[in-house]
Amino acid sequence: MTSRKKIVHLQLLPLMSGVQKVSLDELSHLDPALYERIAVCKCEGEFTEQLRQIGVRVHLVPELERAISPKRDVQAYLGLRDFFRAERPDIVHTHSSKTGILGRLAAKAAGVPTIVHTVHGYAFPAESRPAIKAVFKFLERRAGKVTDRMIVLNDTDATIARDLLGIPDARLALLPNGVDVDTYAPAPPESRRALRRSAFGIDTDDHVIVGMVGRLWLQKNPQCFVRAAIRVAAQRGKVSFFMIGDGEYRAELDAAILASGHADRIRILGWRSDVPALLKALDLVVLPSRWEGMPLAILEAMSSGVPVLASDIPGNHHLVQDGGDGRLFPLDDDQALASALIDLIDDDATRSRFSAQARAKVLARYTLSDRMEKMTAIYEGRR
Repeated sequence: MTSRKKIVHLQLLPLMSGVQKVSLDELSHLDPALYERIAVCKCEGEFTEQLRQIGVRVHLVPELERAISPKRDVQAYLGLRDFFRAERPDIVHTHSSKTGILGRLAAKAAGVPTIVHTVHGYAFPAESRPAIKAVFKFLERRAGKVTDRMIVLNDTDATIARDLLGIPDARLALLPNGVDVDTYAPAPPESRRALRRSAFGIDTDDHVIVGMVGRLWLQKNPQCFVRAAIRVAAQRGKVSFFMIGDGEYRAELDAAILASGHADRIRILGWRSDVPALLKALDLVVLPSRWEGMPLAILEAMSSGVPVLASDIPGNHHLVQDGGDGRLFPLDDDQALASALIDLIDDDATRSRFSAQARAKVLARYTLSDRMEKMTAIYEGRR
């Protein structure tokens, strides 16, 4: 009987944001008869709870931090190296920037046979501080040298990996994210009306519901969403805005919403476990991110038949066709976003056309089943 392969996924935080969902999807779709599945992250949270529910063993490394901290980073590196040496996994699969760098270097030092890394959008090209940008570019190059398979989600990141980091094509794999198209699917009209009432308190079909799903922090640029929502709420009555997520900008955003006088129609719901149901009730989704790899928030909305308005950046513009199945707007331009929102709020026919096109695109190109078939081939060395 063939022994199971031991695979470790490394994440930073236990939040259920897009990056963690990618790991959860991948681990949940690996056959436990063929793979012993382990996940490593900083601390306990919803992510670790869901991992345990599907039989994944969890190991915590509290020294992992997002910010640069030389002492803690060395401690995290040593903790990861020692854990990998003790477990002797066949594959270590890392995610995100700094955690991915530490994890790959630690896996190499521990003698892990196969090191895989997924790029969820490179942050260093957008870094405005030259010294910090240079450090992260150097570290990414160093970690890239020990990476057996570098998974990128879009052509732009493939170019960065190849041209700026020196990753050869033989070690690059372009593999877009995918979603469960049965879980994220449009609801029938009567079910949708019931969801709109129960989830958002909206009783009429002509009231437009706009949502944003994601962590309230720098990358996701939630301030742009709030500024645009305030502009639109001042000009249109039958529209409400809901933010599904939480984060370090929560207090600042709450204050801005309260000061606007539109707190009855712009609300922050916090993290929710019923996102698939909430998406079915939305009319539009906004993602104003500063950088992305290939955001699940867009794919989940499109699969649910919800048109997306997204910042015109790599990752986003690889998914949303401006004027075809959604709208793109210049990065951090809340005035342009507000104008695009008003156009769609006023145009039911275009929203319906975008909805159908968005769903069809996901079915044709971004299913989770297709992605997992290709991911398993990478783990088995066939791709």
